[in-house]
Amino acid sequence: MPLLAETPLNVAGQVAAAVLLAAAGVFFMLPRPRGRSLAVGVFLCLAAAAVAVAFLANAFGDPSADVLGQVLFWLFAGASVTFGIVLVVQRNPARGAIAFAFVILSSCGLFLLLAAPFLMAATIIIYMGAIIVTFLFVLMLSDAKGPSDENDRSREPLLGSFAGFAFTGLVLFTLYLSKPTDTNAFALPAPPFTADDRANLAAILDDLKKADAAATATDLEPLANAAHLRLGELVGYAPGEVAPAEVLDATPRVSRGTIQERLRIAETDPRVWQIIGDADKLRTKKKDIFATIENGRLDGKLDLAKAKADLRGLRDEVMLLAGRGELPARNVSAIGYALYSEHLLAVEMAGTLLLVATIGAVAIAQRKGAA
Repeated sequence: MPLLAETPLNVAGQVAAAVLLAAAGVFFMLPRPRGRSLAVGVFLCLAAAAVAVAFLANAFGDPSADVLGQVLFWLFAGASVTFGIVLVVQRNPARGAIAFAFVILSSCGLFLLLAAPFLMAATIIIYMGAIIVTFLFVLMLSDAKGPSDENDRSREPLLGSFAGFAFTGLVLFTLYLSKPTDTNAFALPAPPFTADDRANLAAILDDLKKADAAATATDLEPLANAAHLRLGELVGYAPGEVAPAEVLDATPRVSRGTIQERLRIAETDPRVWQIIGDADKLRTKKKDIFATIENGRLDGKLDLAKAKADLRGLRDEVMLLAGRGELPARNVSAIGYALYSEHLLAVEMAGTLLLVATIGAVAIAQRKGAA
């Protein structure tokens, strides 16, 4: 049997070997009053890295995957782990803060590979632009009374090293046991919207924008019908909804199925199910809005201001759906819209907690200075 054969017993042995070697290496590098063995620690960490690379390549390697994407992933992941180890074994807290900055940069690279530019930018701004700078200011402004050896010793180095890497090994082994059989399961999902869908969404947004600028109900009607027709092609028609007559295009339209019909095959992708749910809600809202407009037009009592307001709300929902479907072009605007419309209370509560924490820190510092 090959040494690195992919069996649960061999995989468990490889993970255990990597965990023990890494824990021993970090233990030897942690600062202690009687000195430390950097050479031994570095050697053991390199041996652990070699075993871990062999395990990861054997368990998760896919020759058919994107080579550049894999190289970037291992580069960022390796840098994150390496600088994390440097962070915990540093005696100089300023150098530890710099190592933490490199950990943040490596994590942001992983976010970018996952098509999450907003999370990447927010992490850089918050942690590198605020948290690490705060750490450095605290170190610079701290009033130390005489020499201290607090940075030359670590509490429970053996248990801490073993516990940290044991948890890492448990996560790796769990990922191995739960990995799908499909070799392309870890690839980034393809954009759920086709080029036709994106063109349709752009046309819908344009029609709704023109309808909002309409001066009379006569000008609004064809634009509303056009948006209604395209939305019906995109998300379908709710029960009891009547499709408008095709008045804009002379050529017949080709039905390619709604978004929900085409995406229901991806049953394991939570992002796809979120898009399906948004499309279903948009279909119901579309029915109510256009039914109100049609009834007002037939009765001759159409409230133009209310119709425009309803269409503006519908346009916001279409923009939100477009943002969920595109990677990564519009997801920043979609996240911003969701945060400040659906989760505004949570955002305000987070800001309030930070304000209370700041006031408490100032009060404690003044009390300590007065004593």
